[in-house]
Amino acid sequence: PLAELAVEQGWTIEPTNGGHVRWVSPEGRAVVTAATPSQSKSIPNSRSQLRRAGLVIPPKNAKKKVLR
Repeated sequence: PLAELAVEQGWTIEPTNGGHVRWVSPEGRAVVTAATPSQSKSIPNSRSQLRRAGLVIPPKNAKKKVLR
């Protein structure tokens, strides 16, 4: 879901040769994260890094708007 959100916002996601993932923002900011996070804090830390680099991540408890 995080990768889909990033792509929707114009980010590119590419694997590195060292087993990591490079996330590049539309402005050119790059964040490198582990491809297979092993520690419990890896995912929250990656989310924070991406958010600081400009990725807009809605709060976990945010409800999706339903158009009627």
